[in-house]
Amino acid sequence: MLVALLKDGRPISLVDRWTRVELIRLKQQETFFCPACEREVILKLGNRRIPHFAHKKEGMCAFEHEAESSTHLAGKMDLFRWLQKQSINVKLEPYFHSIQQRPDLFVVVDQRAYALEYQCSPISEALFRKRNNYYKKAGIRPIWIIGAHHLRHLSLYRFKLSRFHWLFAQHVSLSSQPLLFYYCPETKQMFRLVRFIPFSPYCTFAIPLMNALSSLSFDDLLSYPSVPLPDDFWSEWLSEKKKWRLTFTMYPNKTNRRICSDFYHHRILPPLFPPEAGWPLSHSYLFETPPFIWQTYVLIELSKHHEVIPLSSIYALMNEKIAARIVTVRTLPLANLYHYSRAVYEYLQLLTQLGYIEWKSRHTLQLIKPLTLPKTMDEAVNEDKRLLEAIKIKSGQF
Repeated sequence: MLVALLKDGRPISLVDRWTRVELIRLKQQETFFCPACEREVILKLGNRRIPHFAHKKEGMCAFEHEAESSTHLAGKMDLFRWLQKQSINVKLEPYFHSIQQRPDLFVVVDQRAYALEYQCSPISEALFRKRNNYYKKAGIRPIWIIGAHHLRHLSLYRFKLSRFHWLFAQHVSLSSQPLLFYYCPETKQMFRLVRFIPFSPYCTFAIPLMNALSSLSFDDLLSYPSVPLPDDFWSEWLSEKKKWRLTFTMYPNKTNRRICSDFYHHRILPPLFPPEAGWPLSHSYLFETPPFIWQTYVLIELSKHHEVIPLSSIYALMNEKIAARIVTVRTLPLANLYHYSRAVYEYLQLLTQLGYIEWKSRHTLQLIKPLTLPKTMDEAVNEDKRLLEAIKIKSGQF
């Protein structure tokens, strides 16, 4: 940590401009204490890490959730000075006794309190939820920024996002989509991932925005940037869809076997699922299950009815598959504004635009155009390409 208390209770911050000689003299003359547990801490002045305070091994702090790496300390200092340069009154590592929380940074802007947390090491979902619940209780809005070393590129628009990453996906402003923040203290760059469109549980398409921290303001952490999907996105999505058709059945785990069984029961070969399924949607991030699977289930339910079908039956099917753990809803502690049914409804709207269904009322609809059931892989791939062009022309979602 970068802040400690002196014997008389005065705080001392290592972010202030200290020389090494001054810090050596300070270490010799003073005793330091943790603002949270009030136990004695040591001023560390090694050559490999920036100066910081640390608890003695025999006196670990109950409020210290993780050991701080040099990356964490450097990033926290960068963010602190970045806020100071904007004339924002920022507090470094303040301890709130009422909720037993010590955020990295704390600011009040336009009469609203914010806690900035720079997370560089893994954290359990239980602890993450606990800390956020305490902030909510205190009327503090947390803004989580992940260490950039956690960012895993698979290609230009594809990223490996684990359940750990998704914990930090957060809504800003009035945007219906969440985003992720990453910061690298070595390059002084802030990364923002926007326009999330998951392809599989761990592979997500997104638009990366990279800016020098100095070029951004605090307001940029509170607003969602307007970024269109580039043309390359579509071709890459189509390429991955082809790979998915070829490889899905090569991973016969328990869930995949149940999915294949469901598809076979409705005379659908898993690699030859209808081209009408497996398309990106603004709210498909609400599902952890790939869009190829849950959208095919929607198509199966639609094709079972030759007459008008109530919308509730579509939602009932999804509830059934979720209860059976065949379809999984994504865990989003900081981006839970919407129920997963929003993604289902959005998919039905896409099918409407493509001329496959017609709404008879606000709560009833009917399949008016037969689904495509390709007989060969070549036919499936060609149909995917054809439908992609139709989506790009008729869909205004992207």
